[in-house]
Amino acid sequence: MKPRLDKSDLILFESVLKDSLSTVISFSAYSLYFPQEIPSIMYHGRDIVPVVEKDRVLLPLMYDGRFLGIFMARGTDPERMQALALDLPGIISLCLDKVLLQKQCITDSITGLYNQEKFHQLLEKAVEDIQASLTLGPAASMDSGLDRYSATFCVMLINPDRFKRINETFGYAFGDQVLYELAEHVRKELPEQAVSARLCNDTLAVFWPQAPAARCRELSENLRSRISSLVFEYPVSGEKISLSAGIGWSLFPQDIKGPQFQKSPFELAHLVCRKAEEALNVSKENHSSKAFAFSQILQHGGVVLEVLPLNRLVINLGKNMDALEGQKFMVWSQKFNGHSQSIKKAGHSPSGTYPAIHKGEITIQEVQEEVSIAEILYLNDPAWKIDSGDKLSLLAEKESLLEKQDVLSKEVQPRDLFTGLYSYRDFLSLWTRARIQDECFCMAMLKLEYPGKDSQSKGIDGENLVQEIIRLVDRKFSPQPLSGRYSSTCMVFYFSGQNSQNLKEPWIHLLDEVKSRLHVSASLALADFPCLSYSKTDTLENCRKALEHARLTTPPRMACFDSLTLTVSADSLFSQGDTFAALEEYKQALAADENNLLARNSLAICYARLGRLELARQHFQEITDRDSENLMAWYNLGCVCLKQGDSQEAANLFAKCLEIDSSHAFSLLRLGQLAENSADFEKAARCYQEAGQTRDGAGLAPRHLARLAWKQDQKEQSREFLHQALLQDPRDAFSLNLMARMYLQSGDDPEIAESLARQSVALRPDVSEFWLDLADIFKARDKSEQEAQARARAHG
Repeated sequence: MKPRLDKSDLILFESVLKDSLSTVISFSAYSLYFPQEIPSIMYHGRDIVPVVEKDRVLLPLMYDGRFLGIFMARGTDPERMQALALDLPGIISLCLDKVLLQKQCITDSITGLYNQEKFHQLLEKAVEDIQASLTLGPAASMDSGLDRYSATFCVMLINPDRFKRINETFGYAFGDQVLYELAEHVRKELPEQAVSARLCNDTLAVFWPQAPAARCRELSENLRSRISSLVFEYPVSGEKISLSAGIGWSLFPQDIKGPQFQKSPFELAHLVCRKAEEALNVSKENHSSKAFAFSQILQHGGVVLEVLPLNRLVINLGKNMDALEGQKFMVWSQKFNGHSQSIKKAGHSPSGTYPAIHKGEITIQEVQEEVSIAEILYLNDPAWKIDSGDKLSLLAEKESLLEKQDVLSKEVQPRDLFTGLYSYRDFLSLWTRARIQDECFCMAMLKLEYPGKDSQSKGIDGENLVQEIIRLVDRKFSPQPLSGRYSSTCMVFYFSGQNSQNLKEPWIHLLDEVKSRLHVSASLALADFPCLSYSKTDTLENCRKALEHARLTTPPRMACFDSLTLTVSADSLFSQGDTFAALEEYKQALAADENNLLARNSLAICYARLGRLELARQHFQEITDRDSENLMAWYNLGCVCLKQGDSQEAANLFAKCLEIDSSHAFSLLRLGQLAENSADFEKAARCYQEAGQTRDGAGLAPRHLARLAWKQDQKEQSREFLHQALLQDPRDAFSLNLMARMYLQSGDDPEIAESLARQSVALRPDVSEFWLDLADIFKARDKSEQEAQARARAHG
């Protein structure tokens, strides 16, 4: 595809154009214009030439014989401009060549989409921008008005089936043409704010900010359907070629789990792509060209690969699909799965399908990179064995059927002779019986983080390691606990009549011995009953949560289920978008320790985001009463007051923040907004400028200064600030909206205004003013139907 420039490129690479021109032409200010018609003053016969007017010059941006727009430079030297008059067209052409070169550096030469490097840069920036809202904590903010970023985005990968055959059969030139046309069709299907790219070979990618799962599913199906309807004609023979494609997608941060959040933005950007690739692979393996989400792999993409002796199975879910030891799955018959073909009889085929019948339940014992080893926990019918090809469905901990009386009443098998551990199923059966009589008990989980890493032990050597640890446990505790296998690298223990306070010290000594004698890193979790309002059955799940908490700590990695554990668990739920479940966990954390300010701040943020402002205000006030130097609590309290309409109190609270930290950018910006709303433009400008001098405010201040200049009818200055804002963040919805209004009101090409306005509503569909501005632009372009739809969205 021949590279070309268009008007949107001038906006995107405006800084490149400005810097290139400034090396030849000295100016103090500049602006880009996109007039609907070329001004008559620029015509010299049939030629379009620069115009020098006193201290400013109008430079026509011509490329390949096309008029793109006007670069107006102010504060120029008229004499120098006159001297350069004949050279200006060549200078402009060279500068536009540089803009085109910059565009080529980030785009794919065949499809015209972004290339892989630019795509990953966009992802990394998106991860970086929203990381602050992923995990709540002492510095977490409930501020949504200043926050430009959604807490989610989607990465979607599209790979046409058997594309290699097209290249080999019809040649690579035709293959490139097909890929280009495919990319064009994909681009046309995307929403306004989505960005497309070509990664490697024939794989296309989509980056979609603020994309909810339901919309991603809808887009993936639309793309699949669109691609399957395409027909390409080979010009030499007239042969018709159709395509199908596999599509996989993942969501950030919903598909990021536990310790993965600790990775750098660079690593997370690649990780979310890898997860989308795993979903794409499952889509391709299904041979149905069905779009697949990464979250669906664990839920419904599991398959039994092989049946092993001793109730063991090999399944297709590994680390690359976020499989975890201890996860449980329902096993469904390959034939009786509720999706079988119609039941056939001799002579006719009446409609109907076999009912879905599950065979039993399994749990993962050992997770490898691409597969896992699982243990059969029970079978519905001992005579109906699990087979290769049987399907799996993930079970939540409380959905497990293990605790049903008819399952656990079966005979318990002897302990493993080598390690002395019961199987997980038998441990659960014995624990269920033992806990009935116990009024108090403690559960423990010991997880080997790197079994055999230093000794290079594998297979039976790994079991020797487990055996040695069990010997240490038996010597350390009397009476000996009930011990079982939670997974291949995790053991679970039941201490009747004990509590974590009594067990904590001996467990610390044991961890030291494991590290010093066996050269193995381990994590330990303890959970007591009774605890808050949790039942006896909940104790094992509480212990599992404490283990996740322990793995995030420094050595010795040990955690007792407590208020902090609940906070860690709630943070994980919040990062995955489950605000209501997180809220309940934060409340439980405060029930365990009312002085847990970490949980209280996070709980208040949850309340605020759910619109329960009075409750949020009470909790933020509680934090400031207990910790008068808690900057973010004061700031969050100010934001709540602002949302409640108490502007004066909000101003006092933001001023309090500046007493604690005079460079707190967000408080400066908030005070600037309050001053701006009161028409105190001088104070507002001062606050915005001070914010712009800070690290956090450098990217935000230009947008506010642009709006302020616009209100004061300083249009040129407003344009300059907007250019700065969009350089900092090309996806700043507020700056895009103001730029669209500016282009519309200044009589520039309304097509540019419409494009910018569409991007702003796509990025922030919740802002009704953006829809009204888009409606005005539609009206200016005589698009009455679209105007009515935009006004309906504004008021809907």
